[in-house]
Amino acid sequence: MMMPPSPGLAPEERFAAVHAACHDTVYRYLARRIIPAHLAEDLTGEVFMIVWEKVRAGSEPEIAYVVGIARNLLRNAYKASAKASKLRLALAQEHLRPTVDNPLVASALTALKENERELLLLSYWDSFSSEEIAVILGSSPGAVRVRLHRARRSFAEHIGSYPLRNSSLGEATQS
Repeated sequence: MMMPPSPGLAPEERFAAVHAACHDTVYRYLARRIIPAHLAEDLTGEVFMIVWEKVRAGSEPEIAYVVGIARNLLRNAYKASAKASKLRLALAQEHLRPTVDNPLVASALTALKENERELLLLSYWDSFSSEEIAVILGSSPGAVRVRLHRARRSFAEHIGSYPLRNSSLGEATQS
């Protein structure tokens, strides 16, 4: 979603405001999804080149719109790159970014479908609302809420399917 331009501000000032509001979020979004990390920096730069063009054209993109640009650039980079399979393999070996200290949670997240995991990460790690996630994914807020509900249910089922460890006995127990 685009905000109407702020009256009286030069494009450079509007861009600086958008950049300040979005840069860290965009970089973290990309850094969790791409290896090596310097590629996240490169893609972040590309995102803000596009944002600059949008601002020069008179728009003021919101954070969710800018993350949507990042997502599209990331998808295009995977498609265009001969290293796409190596990146996917490296991500699969890493299992999850960011690192989850709780092995039960990490295992459950790894077991989810990629789109379910993405929804949960956008919602809980990145703290985006359903409306913002809808903009990022190019979907409707209602569809995001339904998919997020299903992802939560799937996550809960995966958590429930793992035997719990009794810390004093070291034995697997059922709850």
